[in-house]
Amino acid sequence: MDTGTVTDFLDRLAARTPTPAGGSVAAQCTAQAAALVAMVARYCEAPELVERAELLMARARQLVVEDERAFGAVADAWALPRGASYDEERTAAIGAALLGASEPQAQVVEAAIEVLVLIDLLRPAARAGLRSDLVAAGEVARAGSAIARMNVESNLRALPDSEARSRLLRRMGVAKGSA
Repeated sequence: MDTGTVTDFLDRLAARTPTPAGGSVAAQCTAQAAALVAMVARYCEAPELVERAELLMARARQLVVEDERAFGAVADAWALPRGASYDEERTAAIGAALLGASEPQAQVVEAAIEVLVLIDLLRPAARAGLRSDLVAAGEVARAGSAIARMNVESNLRALPDSEARSRLLRRMGVAKGSA
């Protein structure tokens, strides 16, 4: 995403490939929300909030890359040979890859929450015209968070209980019995 255009990203998104997909979209939504917050913070002359928003924007952009890499590993695991002699190894590889692919998505949720915190901090200082940008940022951050949370739950749903799985689900606010 850093080296291409939005059009390049959309073309890649529309292709019949495993990445980019919804996880990359979730991270990109969060980056866009953080960018809007940075813009509003500049108009509100809140340099500390500009800095925090820019850090979140950079982190979310990195999560686009990390998500593509992690989900590429999931696709590779699914492509492993099938058969009695491979099933246990394949299942373990898929499980490990799904667990790994959940981490960038959990971080997207956390970044989106931080964007929402910044929006709350900026709201009192924002002029009416800027409030609509904060609303847009909030809606986009919530969309990114919802997509990412769904990805984590979907990735982990079929995996056996483990401390790593439980930790990720707790970060998403999912009770043990509901996943």
